[in-house]
Amino acid sequence: MGYRQKVSSYDVLVIGAGSSGCAIAARVSEDPNLQVALVEAGPDYERAQDTPDDLVNSHNNSYNDHDWGLVYEPTNGRKDRFPRGRVVGGSSAVNTTIALRGMPEDYDEWAAQGNPGWGWSDVLSGFKRLERDLDFPDTPYHGDSGPITIRRYPSAEMVKQQQAFLDSAEALGYPYCADANDPDCLLYTSDAADE
Repeated sequence: MGYRQKVSSYDVLVIGAGSSGCAIAARVSEDPNLQVALVEAGPDYERAQDTPDDLVNSHNNSYNDHDWGLVYEPTNGRKDRFPRGRVVGGSSAVNTTIALRGMPEDYDEWAAQGNPGWGWSDVLSGFKRLERDLDFPDTPYHGDSGPITIRRYPSAEMVKQQQAFLDSAEALGYPYCADANDPDCLLYTSDAADE
């Protein structure tokens, strides 16, 4: 499975074919003078029809052969699963396949701390090149021709617990945000908190 080439040595070795590992390997390999190896412990499903149901239907979080089986302790005395993907695509392939960006001010803070190229306006162009957003293709925050298709689950595809959470949030007065990657979408304001 996957593209393999026999090379005696590599200039760059990327460990883990998750979201960042794949992106880093792809970008570094754009330099034809570099030999790049991307190493992943889990399988790589080249064709969509070969992808197992626990990855295709990942919104149900039923992991089988694609999870490391880690456990964490979020509070003293309570242990829970800590899903980490063991497959090309990494944890993004098993964690409900959510495409959720950081907050613009976080990226700007990284740039302000001496990391040029990491400001919001810098990374936004990369996000847009990466995605093909089916729901918001003609907005300033989304791309429409990238290699990764982005869409939101409609109500008809949600499980009962997901819809109940959204219904409860609405009943409590939290504003609905159709696009969590739009920094102008009002998720929660101090005005709403004061009411």
